Amino acid sequence: MKKMMKSHRKWLFPTTFGLMVLGLVLIWQGLHQTVLILNDGETSNLRSPAMTLKGVLRDANISLDDADQVFPSDGGWFWDLDAVNIRSARLVTIQSPQDTLTLLTSERIPANWMKELGINLYPQDHLLRNGSIIDPEAPVTGEGPVYLQYEPAKAIFLEIDEQDQIIHTQESTVGAALEMAGFILASQDWISVDLTTPVEESMVVIIRQAKPISVVIDGETTRGLSASATVGEALMDLGIPLQNLDRSIPAEGELLPDNRQISIQRVNETVSIAIEEIPHEAEYIEDPNTPLDQVSVIEPGQDAISAARERAKVENGEVVWQESPIQWQASDAKDSLLGVGTKISVQTAVIDGQTLEYWRKVSVYATSYSPCRSGVDGCLYGTATGIMPVQKGVVAVTRRWLEDYGMWGQSVYIPGYGFGVIADSGGGIPGTPWIDLAYSDEDYVTWGTWTTMYFLTPAPAWAPSILYP
Repeated sequence: MKKMMKSHRKWLFPTTFGLMVLGLVLIWQGLHQTVLILNDGETSNLRSPAMTLKGVLRDANISLDDADQVFPSDGGWFWDLDAVNIRSARLVTIQSPQDTLTLLTSERIPANWMKELGINLYPQDHLLRNGSIIDPEAPVTGEGPVYLQYEPAKAIFLEIDEQDQIIHTQESTVGAALEMAGFILASQDWISVDLTTPVEESMVVIIRQAKPISVVIDGETTRGLSASATVGEALMDLGIPLQNLDRSIPAEGELLPDNRQISIQRVNETVSIAIEEIPHEAEYIEDPNTPLDQVSVIEPGQDAISAARERAKVENGEVVWQESPIQWQASDAKDSLLGVGTKISVQTAVIDGQTLEYWRKVSVYATSYSPCRSGVDGCLYGTATGIMPVQKGVVAVTRRWLEDYGMWGQSVYIPGYGFGVIADSGGGIPGTPWIDLAYSDEDYVTWGTWTTMYFLTPAPAWAPSILYP
C-alpha cells in the first residue's frame, strides 16, 4: 500500500509542471491580438501580443516621423485594439500669386492645408492640380509630394441701394462677375462703372436699381423707371428734361423726394415785335438808256419802319409778368428815283410762224367788233381816221392812244388775229389797256381775252415812254 502511494507522487510533479507550462503558453497565446493596420490606404493584419501602440508599430516594423499621424494616438497601455490607421506626412507645395508655400503634413484635405498655412478659402477661390480645378474638401489620394496652384478669387465690394455686399469672382470683367453672382441688371439700373471694366482686387462698385417715378406736366402724369439720384437726372432718364426757363418741384439739382413724384412748371418768355412799314415815295424821270415800257431804278428808295417790342413771361399757360411796350424807329423813309425808258430798239420774234420786226410790245385786253356790232343802233362802216372801212385788219384803240400818242396808221400784229393797222377808236375799258379788233359782219369772231400787241417797224422818231390806259 505504501509502495503504491510512493509511485503516485513520483508522477505528480511532471504532470503539474507540464500543465503550468501549457497554461503559460495558452496565456501567452491568449495575449496575442489581431490588429488591422491601415497604412496610407494599404491594409494588413498583424497578430501581436503588444499592449501598447509603440509595441504594435514595432512588431509591424513601422517607424513614424514627427509629422506622421496615427489613430488612435499613443495613449499608453490598451487591450483589445482592433485597428491602427497611419497617415504618413507628405510635402505639399502651394504656389500662390505672391509666394511659394510649403507644408509637411499628414492631412489629406486641401482645405485643411490652406488653414495650416493661414489662408482662408473664399467662394470662387480655385485650387488646381496638374492644371485642373480640384475640390478643396475632397482628400488627395496617392503618395509622394503634392504641388498645387492657388488662384484666389478677387473681392468686389458692392453697394446696392446702400446695402453692402461682397462677392468673389474669377471673371475678368465686372459684367461677367455680376452675372456669375446672379445679379441681373435692368436697362434703367445705374452702375458706377462700365460692365466691360476689368475686375480689380477690392474694387468698389455702386449699383442703384431703377424704381418707379411719376412726373406731372401740363396736367398729365408720365410714369417711368429711374435709378438716378437727382431730379434733373431722373427727368433725363424719362426723356423729359427741363427746357428753356422750365422749373421743377423739387428743384432740378435736389435729390429725388421719398414719394418719387416731380411736377414741371412750363415757363416761357415771349418776345413779340410789331413792325409798321410806311411806303416811300417815288420820282420818275425819263431814261434814254432804258427800253420803252420798262422802268429802271436810278436811286433806290427805302420805306420807313417803326417797331414796338413786348416781353412777357408765361407759366403753365398764364402770364405772370409783362413788360411795357418799347417803341423805336427802325429806319426813315427815303424816296426812290426811277427812270422811265425812252430807248427805242428793234427786235425780232417768230409769232404764229411769222418773223416779225417790232420796236414795242404791250399787253392788252382785246375785244372785237364789226360794222353792225359796234354797240350803237344801226351799222357803222367807217372808221374814226377814215383811212379804211371797218373790216378785218383794222384795230381800234382809245382816243388817247390814237390822238395823244399818235398811233393812227401804226402797223401792228396780234397773235391769233394777224396783221393790222390802228385806224379806229373806241371808248375802251377804263383803267385797262384796251384794243378792239375789227371784222366784217360775215367773218366776225368774238374776242375777250388778254393778248400781246406788237408795234411793227419802221419805228417812229418819238414814242411815249409809258402807255397809260
